[in-house]
Amino acid sequence: MPTHRYAIGQTVRLLKTRGLFPAAAATYTVAASLPAYHNNQQYRLWNEELNQNRVAMERDLESV
Repeated sequence: MPTHRYAIGQTVRLLKTRGLFPAAAATYTVAASLPAYHNNQQYRLWNEELNQNRVAMERDLESV
């Protein structure tokens, strides 16, 4: 079973933001690790500045 690459509290950046609604923030803080979806780890992300919450797959994130 794969493990999560990013830790809660870590800052990450979305690799692809084009077409996301509402507009995606530049960086997010990992708020929670979620169960895998189609064998890809997921995370709940939070951006304090925009008061924005998102869910993203590990393959769509990079460490800041």
